[in-house]
Amino acid sequence: MNENCCAQEERALQEFLMDIECLDELLPWTEKFNLFDILKISRAELRHSNMLGWMLDPNENHGFGDAFLKSIIQRLAEKDAEGRYDLFKLLLLDMHSFTVYREWKNIDILLVSDKEKLVIGIENKVGSHEHDDQLNRYRELLEADYAEYERIYVFLTPDGEEPSDVHNWDVLTYIDIVEAVEKIYDSKQLSRDVMLLMKNYIDVIRRDIVEDQQLIEICNKIYNKHKKALDLIYANRIDGRTQLKDAIMSELVRLNQEGAIVYSKDWSNLVFRTQTMDALLPLLDQPNSSWGTYNIYSYWFNLQENRFYVVFELGGNHVRESDLKKMDQMIECLKPNDNKRTSFKFKRVFRTKWYEIKDSDNMVEEVHNAVRNALLEIKKMEAKVYSVMGLKEE
Repeated sequence: MNENCCAQEERALQEFLMDIECLDELLPWTEKFNLFDILKISRAELRHSNMLGWMLDPNENHGFGDAFLKSIIQRLAEKDAEGRYDLFKLLLLDMHSFTVYREWKNIDILLVSDKEKLVIGIENKVGSHEHDDQLNRYRELLEADYAEYERIYVFLTPDGEEPSDVHNWDVLTYIDIVEAVEKIYDSKQLSRDVMLLMKNYIDVIRRDIVEDQQLIEICNKIYNKHKKALDLIYANRIDGRTQLKDAIMSELVRLNQEGAIVYSKDWSNLVFRTQTMDALLPLLDQPNSSWGTYNIYSYWFNLQENRFYVVFELGGNHVRESDLKKMDQMIECLKPNDNKRTSFKFKRVFRTKWYEIKDSDNMVEEVHNAVRNALLEIKKMEAKVYSVMGLKEE
C-alpha cells in the first residue's frame, strides 16, 4: 500500500471520528433494554410462537382480552380477495370461547372454539421455509380431527412468502403482527410489565424480522457520508461473520468469471445480477434506481451469524412503464397474494431457503456448495418467470 493511499485512509478515519456524533441517531436501536436480546431469542421461531399464542388467547393474563385475536381475524378478512369470509360474522364471534394450543400435532398454533365450531391453524415461519409438504399434512389433520368445524389456515412469515397450497392457506406477515401489537400498545391501559414486554416485542420485530425503513435510511445516510472509513473498519474487523462474507464474495467472483452471474468485487458487498434477469429488466440510463444505481432489481445475501439466504428484490423508482408491467407479471407469478404492486420503493418477491455453514474448518468448500445451490434455486425461479411470461431464455 503506497503512502498516498495510507494518508487517504487515515484522513477518512479522522473525518469519521470528528463526526462521531452522527452515530447518535442509532441510539434508539442500540441503547434500549430488550428482553429478547438478553435471552438471545430475537429470531427463535418457537419463542415467537409462544409469544403469539399468549397474545392470541383472550383468556390469558396480558389484560387486553380479545383485542389481538380480533385484530388478526380482521386482517385475514381484509386480505380475503376470494370472498371466503364474512367479516361481520367473524368479528361477532365469541372470541373468549377459543382455546389456544401450542404444537398440536406439530402445528405451531391452533385456536379451537367448540362453541363457534371454528378452528384456526397457524404455521409460523421466522428463519425457515415450508418443508416436507407441511401445509398439506396439517390441513389433512385438521380436516380429519375437526371435520364438523369451519377451518381457517394461516401461513405466517416475515414478508408474505407464498404457501405451497395457495387455495387453502391465507397469508399473514409480521408487518400485520407488529401493526396489531402497536395498535394495542397505543390504545390500551395495561400493566407496566405487559407494556414493557410488548414494546420489546415491537422493537425486535421491526429490527430483526421485518425491514425498519427508518433504521435503513439512517444507516444508509451515515454510510454514504463515511463510506471509506466504515469500509476500512469493516474490512479489518475479524469475526465469523466477516469470514463468511469474505468466502461468499470470493465465490461470487468465481461465478462471475464463469459467466454464471454479474458481479464485481469492487462493489464491496454481497449484491449481484444475472444475465437472464438483465435481459428481462435492463439497466437504467441514469443511476437513479431505488438503490441509487443503474439496476432496477437486485439479488443480495442476508447474513445471520453462520447462515444466509439470497433475496430477489425489485426497485420501483424511476422504472420504465414497460418494465413496471413486467414487474407486475413477476409479482403475480412469485407473490400473487401481494396487493401492493404500484408505487413501491423496494419489493422482495423471492428468497432462497436458509443455508447454514456448520464447519469453520471447511468453510470455503461449504460456502462454495451453498452459494451454488442457492444459485440453482434462483435459476429455477427465473425459468418459472420466463415460462409464465411466455418468453424463452437466451
